[in-house]
Amino acid sequence: KGRHWGRADGTKMVDWTTVRPTFTPAVSAELIGSFLSQFFAGASASTAATYGLGAAALGSGLGMTAMIYAAAHISGGHLNPAVTAGYMCVGAHGFTLQEGLSYMMAQFLGAILGASVLKLILPPEALQHPFVTLGSLSDQSWERVICLEFVCTFIIVLVVFVTMVDRKRSFGSGNAAPLAVGLAYTVGVFAIGPFTGASLNPARTLAPAVAFDDYRQIGVYLTATFGGG
Repeated sequence: KGRHWGRADGTKMVDWTTVRPTFTPAVSAELIGSFLSQFFAGASASTAATYGLGAAALGSGLGMTAMIYAAAHISGGHLNPAVTAGYMCVGAHGFTLQEGLSYMMAQFLGAILGASVLKLILPPEALQHPFVTLGSLSDQSWERVICLEFVCTFIIVLVVFVTMVDRKRSFGSGNAAPLAVGLAYTVGVFAIGPFTGASLNPARTLAPAVAFDDYRQIGVYLTATFGGG
């Protein structure tokens, strides 16, 4: 039995077993999917200096598309704490606080593992441009960074909801939904990548920050992306 916080008269207030994170097949799918999507996004970003912004945008978007297709039937294919936050706020598909916390822990852990493994195996020349989510505005104008990241993350979460959550009204539901979401990530990187590094995902920012021990503007990015969700 779980512990309860209550009043002196014995009235139960909070059942902490309802918020304790769990490890289910859906949570494991989020962990693995976040590991691989971070791996793809980071590897693509590390080649952008040589091959251009298109490498980062297409690599991130196509990688996310593939992972959503792989995980959608198990976990819903969130792979982004901002998306999970959106589900939690509206209770989409009966999504609970316990599920949300479990998903977020898996997403952050998977992404950190993905970034750490990628850092270990990339050649030194590829790490001359670390795949952290920082751009030309990151150290100059945090207000603009918040606005850009908030808007693009909001658009991604909006696409998720109109294609994967509201299935009855969605023209792009079913097999096309992960493709639409992946395109939203791709467009987001093309739109703001040079300016902010195009986080679009709290885990995408925190993971390489941990791997490279570079926490510049971490609060700005987490605020913007979670706010967008």
